Amino acid sequence: MSPSLLAGVRVLSVGHTLPAMYCIPALLDLGADVTLVEAPEAQEVAARYSKFAGQFPTDSLLAGTSRCKIDLRDAIGRDAYLRMAQHVDVVLEGFRPGASARLGIDYERVKSTSPRVIYAAISGYGQAGPWRDRVGHDLNYLAASGVLHLTGDPQDVPAVPGVPFADGIAGMSAALNIVGALWRRMQTGDGCFLDIAIADGPAFLMSMEYDYFRQTGHHRRRGDTHLSGGYPWYHVFETADGRYISIAAVEPHFYARLCKTLGRSDLESQQFAAGSERRALFDAFADIFRSKSLTEWCELLDGEAVCFAPVLTPGEAMQALQPSRRSPMRLKAGATATPKDSAAVLASFGFSEDEIEVLRKRGSVV
Repeated sequence: MSPSLLAGVRVLSVGHTLPAMYCIPALLDLGADVTLVEAPEAQEVAARYSKFAGQFPTDSLLAGTSRCKIDLRDAIGRDAYLRMAQHVDVVLEGFRPGASARLGIDYERVKSTSPRVIYAAISGYGQAGPWRDRVGHDLNYLAASGVLHLTGDPQDVPAVPGVPFADGIAGMSAALNIVGALWRRMQTGDGCFLDIAIADGPAFLMSMEYDYFRQTGHHRRRGDTHLSGGYPWYHVFETADGRYISIAAVEPHFYARLCKTLGRSDLESQQFAAGSERRALFDAFADIFRSKSLTEWCELLDGEAVCFAPVLTPGEAMQALQPSRRSPMRLKAGATATPKDSAAVLASFGFSEDEIEVLRKRGSVV
């Protein structure tokens, strides 16, 4: 049983976007209590993404939360939200820069009655700067950071990744910053504002490419490095049964072991071959891996000091990885949860039955 590292920490989430949805289960798995404040109409998060036929994992990522529907454009509803904010440790917000101020629920307003609050605002490009008002999604942030420039076949357009990396990194970054801010508050008693820019995550991962440009004045392209598909020992190959296997034998001793296991020790001296020799090495590897099924390759390579992994389907990956996920942050929140209704949530924040009834009759809370 993993420890509840954030037991007793209460979080209020509003303006949910996908990055915030990746932050929420991380906080839940660490033991925090998370309440979502949603709009009373069809703008609530699950409804907004319902037309995308399951492409957005709102059920799994938001499971384990309590829900309260409040009209933040209504003065009484806004006051109810601000009253709730006085009882939490963390506010997690995903509005565009300036939106919360227009609603009257921004950090300055919340801090005025709750100076110890930690307010984490997730936006595309941060709360300040020339791009603060730009709208975007994961692909745009990968493009803006330079990640797409290095992703895909050198002879084709930049490849679209299969999962929202920028959103996921932003969610984890928000969770890490929140934990750090909670620790700081223990030392100083002070809350703070956390400005989480989604574009900063992929930019952080591009650090070595930025350094390369600063040092040389040149930028590398797709296929120039092993990380961008430039070498066959860090690549994906098709197997005899139409499946795929990933090879990442970067260090010379791993590469040598791979060649020996494949029965091609003659290729050991060609790890860093260039030009036509490198193309021939790609062809040799492709022919080798097409000679056996994925299962056969796994049986052959498993137990060898070779960096490989089968390219699994999501269903296969869920089964394969589940037993090894033993850290406190297991992202298991999607397993069970029944959200409380608005009345129950408000009661947990100290609202009386009469106050809840007034809010309901006015339509400020649904």
